[in-house]
Amino acid sequence: MNMDGPLDFENEDLLVNPPPSAEKRKKVIELDDLVSEHYKEQSKLIDKGNRKRKASSKLYDSDDDERGQEALLSIITCFQMNEICSEEDTQEWGLSMFGDQKAPTRSLLAHIDNCYLLKEFMSSQLNSVVDLNPDNGTAFLEGLLANGWLTKLILTCARVETIICQWTLDILLYSPREDLRSSACDFWCSILLSQNEVNGAPVEIQWLPNYQILKEALDSYGFRINSSQDAELPEADSKSQGPPQNIRAWLKLVSACCQIRCKKPIFTASQLEQLAEVLVWLLLDRGLQGLSLLLQESLISVTESFREEEWVSSCKNIANSLASRVPQDMNCLRIVESVAGVDARSKHLRSSIANQMLVVLLEHMESDENLMSSLMAINLKEKSCNLFRTYMMLVLAENWLLSSKLVEEKPVLRDMWDVFLRNCFCQINSTDLRPFASKVRTKASYLRQGCRSD
Repeated sequence: MNMDGPLDFENEDLLVNPPPSAEKRKKVIELDDLVSEHYKEQSKLIDKGNRKRKASSKLYDSDDDERGQEALLSIITCFQMNEICSEEDTQEWGLSMFGDQKAPTRSLLAHIDNCYLLKEFMSSQLNSVVDLNPDNGTAFLEGLLANGWLTKLILTCARVETIICQWTLDILLYSPREDLRSSACDFWCSILLSQNEVNGAPVEIQWLPNYQILKEALDSYGFRINSSQDAELPEADSKSQGPPQNIRAWLKLVSACCQIRCKKPIFTASQLEQLAEVLVWLLLDRGLQGLSLLLQESLISVTESFREEEWVSSCKNIANSLASRVPQDMNCLRIVESVAGVDARSKHLRSSIANQMLVVLLEHMESDENLMSSLMAINLKEKSCNLFRTYMMLVLAENWLLSSKLVEEKPVLRDMWDVFLRNCFCQINSTDLRPFASKVRTKASYLRQGCRSD
């Protein structure tokens, strides 16, 4: 007897043992059934393929024609989208501002053996320890320079002789050794900026570099501002092309010279204009992207060194020169947007460059109202409208107006600007497949929102 089994009356209970369901049980699917089903599906596919081949031998009916047109339209649309993307991607900024580097036209290297500092040291008792003589004098000074002791010695003496000035500047501009070049740069920045010290005594500098020396160094680096519009990217295997290794020290020296102009005017106003142009051109070289911050800081030093009575006319001269020589492509926008608008003069320069570039693009419309009228007259609905050119003018107008106080001084310009933005947004549909259509529309929409928030 099964003690764990149900009792007799429990077997009769319907709740415990419900009757079997009347529904038909599902058939167990075996392997033969799966194989049979597979062959049936294969037969259907073969029949379907035969019908398609028979239909292809006949003329297309109207339904097939519509399907073919839809497929063709889809292919054309994909092709157009790929063409748009490729065309927009090819619009890049960048010029190679340095060609073949060459030997310097002249060397500042003086007869270092005639240095008063060396002669005084050799006649002192310390020379018995160092055993300094004319043959190792240069190596001794290089050691002092590389270790920073020469800078400390000159700052302590508060006087630097001509030979030391010329020798260190020659190293700064032309030396291939990084340690000497960097130390010479620190040396010159220290003695120049000591002129601005209030409490300490400035270093007496017997000789200062001039613009011609810096220009000759730039020429030896292969800088080619005169052919910048036709410059092409250098070949990857060209060792004599590309940014020179001394350009960082050159930039720091220019910046330091400009920062003491109120005490020692090394450059004239016209020379400062040319230096500002050089710095802006250098912002177009992709090989100098790692020095973008240093370039912008140097440009700020140049603009801040202009006297108040010089700045307005000099700013216009810089803008006119750049606008007449920059290629009318993405480099226009790169130059404008690379001028950091962090101070009043940088904003003024940025606005002036953008304004002059618009003047060139719009065929020399002189007044501000005429410029805006020309922008408002652009019909963006026309298929022949160059939307890339429109995009450039949109960005240039933004920097021209919003980097200055023109819209505050002339409310009519704000109204005209709003109309131009509305045209860029409303006259271009969201489905427009023309190159740069989406960029113009998106940019205008963003700027309109900014205007409304103001």
